[in-house]
Order: sequence, then C-alpha cells, then structure tokens
Amino acid sequence: MRRTGIVGCGVALACVLVAIGAIGASSAAAALPELGRCVKVSGTGEFTRENCVAVSKTHTGNYEWAPGPGANPGVNIRLFSPTLETVTGNKIKCTFVFLEESQFTSDKEFKVKKVTMQSCIMVGTPFSCFSNPTEPGTIESTTPLKGELGFIPGSKTAVPFAGWDLKSESGSSPIIEFFCGEPNAVPIYQVVLEGSVIGHVVKTNKMQTTFALKYKQSAGIQIPEAFIGGEKDTLTQLTTPLSNPGAKKTEQVGLASAGEMVPSEALEIKVKV
Repeated sequence: MRRTGIVGCGVALACVLVAIGAIGASSAAAALPELGRCVKVSGTGEFTRENCVAVSKTHTGNYEWAPGPGANPGVNIRLFSPTLETVTGNKIKCTFVFLEESQFTSDKEFKVKKVTMQSCIMVGTPFSCFSNPTEPGTIESTTPLKGELGFIPGSKTAVPFAGWDLKSESGSSPIIEFFCGEPNAVPIYQVVLEGSVIGHVVKTNKMQTTFALKYKQSAGIQIPEAFIGGEKDTLTQLTTPLSNPGAKKTEQVGLASAGEMVPSEALEIKVKV
C-alpha cells in the first residue's frame, strides 16, 4: 500500500511539473514577439545559444534573455524612396523619411519625437510638398509618434513574421500633416495622414545591429492592415484644396518603402522559443 502511494505521488508530481512547464512555455509564447538582448552568462542561463532560442532543460546554458533595450535605447530609423498611393491612384513620393530622436521604451514599443521627409513631390503635378513654403520638398513634424511590435500574417514557415505599427502617440492626432503646391508660393493643398501603418521587420531571432524594414501596399491598401488577432487600423489621407475646403477628399492610402532600424546597441526581436 505504501509503495503504491509513493508511485501515485510520483506520478502526480510529474503531472504537476509537466503542467507547470506547459504554463511556462505558454506564458513565454504569449509574451512574444519581444525586443530584447541575449546576454552571455556563465552556466546559469536558460538558453544554450547566442540567439536565446534553444532552451537549456537544466538551466545551465551560457545565455540569458533580457527583455527590452539596455543602457543605450536610441535607434535611427530611415525609409528609402517611400511612396504614398491612395486607392484612386494619387501618389506622393519622397527620397527619404527620417524618424528622429527615436528610442526603444520597452520590449514592445519605440517612440519618435521628430519626423523629417526629404525631396517630396505630388506625382503627376508640378507641386512639391513641404511644411514651410520656403523649403520646398522638405516636411518636418514634431508630432510624437510611437511604434508597437506585434505578429503579422504572411509567413509560410514555422517562424512567424513580426511588424512595427507606427501611429501618433496620442492615438487621436494625425501621424503627420503638410502642404503641397508651387515652390516658394502659396500652398495649394493641405495633406493629413491619419491612422497607422505596419512595416514588416526582417531578421528576427538573432542579435542584430541593423533591422531591415519593408512596407508593402497594393492599389492604396496596406499589406497588412492589422496584427494577427488585432483590430484593423487603416492609413487614411485627407487632401484639402485650400481654395475650396468643401472639396476635401478622404481616401485610404498605402505606403511602399524599404527601410532600416539601426539601434545604438545590438538587439534581438524574438518571435519563437
């Protein structure tokens, strides 16, 4: 009888340990995707490799996962040849976009204090776009923005895709607003971008000094428009002829661009354990 009790207790204990392990794995997966650092330790770590993916069952690995940025949270973010296209085919094209004074603030967020767009034109017209008519082609904004990390659809492998969703920090302010018109003359149009835009971040599950970004759209529809399981948050362009404000046009708009994020220190975006 006593032996049977011991065996029963052992089985029960094993079941409890398995359950705890399952809960731990589920919690870890629920926290992903996550920005952080794979830090080297001496035989006391949870992971065996420098990407903090292969788990040490005995917790004697040489690497430990540290969520969020380290002592240097700054990040330089640039977009190359970005083009905004509405569903009716209207386009605004720039040479560069810089998200300046940016830094990671947690394992799932970064913040931006200033945006500068260079060499911007309204395609098919003689108009350049600007925030100051004396600087045609240059758009500057100090509206605070934030980026949020999440899973996006599109992966055809076991490794899911991650993306950054860029929007105004307040959630109610426009992302950016500017004018388009004749250089060094009175603006013809006011343009306002609202909502949010998601870019695919490339090279995950590995410590990186540079992350590539890809923004994709088709006929004015952003790809994707939402995180997996998240609410749809459409990017919208409001174009107002200043000579006739009543003719304001509101259209869905998509952003196509390559880009890069260069953190001040090596970081990893973890999407799988």
